[in-house]
Amino acid sequence: MLNVYPNLVVAGAPKCGTSSLFFWLAAHPEAASSREKETFFWAPEVNRFNAKCNVQEHGSQSYSRLFAHTEGYKVRFEATAPYLYYREAWEGLAALDPKPLVLFVLREPAARTQSQFLFETHRTGRVKGTFQDYIKEPHILDHGHYVRYLEQWKSALGAENMIVWQFEWVMNNPRQAMQELAERTGIDPTFYDHFDFAVRNETLSIRSKKLHKLGLRIQSLIPLAVQDALLPLYLKINGAGRPKADAALKAETAALKPQFAESNKALASLFPAAINLDLWR
Repeated sequence: MLNVYPNLVVAGAPKCGTSSLFFWLAAHPEAASSREKETFFWAPEVNRFNAKCNVQEHGSQSYSRLFAHTEGYKVRFEATAPYLYYREAWEGLAALDPKPLVLFVLREPAARTQSQFLFETHRTGRVKGTFQDYIKEPHILDHGHYVRYLEQWKSALGAENMIVWQFEWVMNNPRQAMQELAERTGIDPTFYDHFDFAVRNETLSIRSKKLHKLGLRIQSLIPLAVQDALLPLYLKINGAGRPKADAALKAETAALKPQFAESNKALASLFPAAINLDLWR
């Protein structure tokens, strides 16, 4: 039996709509996803997502184990948002034959940083301090300089194997985005003519962290269609509302924007047809 690898990978960035994109594509009858949205197969460390299948312990060929059930589908895909930052990901995916199409969705960097802070504070509980404390961690602001990573991806994969979108455009034009993706990947774009583009994985406060952790542990055992159907009920039971940025946090976020101006310009030069800096003003 031949190894079955994905021909599409959504590789970033975190808090840029990749969960919504994953479920929108997984709903298409000609597409099949990994059982979990984020496999973290190419992560530089072993974690709870990839403990059973990862490049560090099992080698690159074991990646096919995650897609054995997708054989015969026109689109076979996964969506691990932090891949954007992993050397192992751009080197490993570029080594596949044929190379997959890799999709990136990017958000205005300061806004993405704020969203990640709120997510880690109210959803996961991993962050306990202030926004100013949070951005002192060296990698936090570095992760907003997308061009530093996409230069590596472009060198490894080639521009012909990459799609770069802006989050702001996708959220305002989901039907157009998904129909363009369908045409690019050879599946029926008319499926999205009357599709319900519900947003997934919005940053919400969680009432019970224990219940949330239990849900994450059993997630891979539940079919995606059932997950999608149960999500509104789960959020009604365990969600505690969407945290909002107060005036101080908004001001602190706005103050970050100039730090990304030069790298945003470099990103637009690297992908001139894909990046409209007016969306990030």
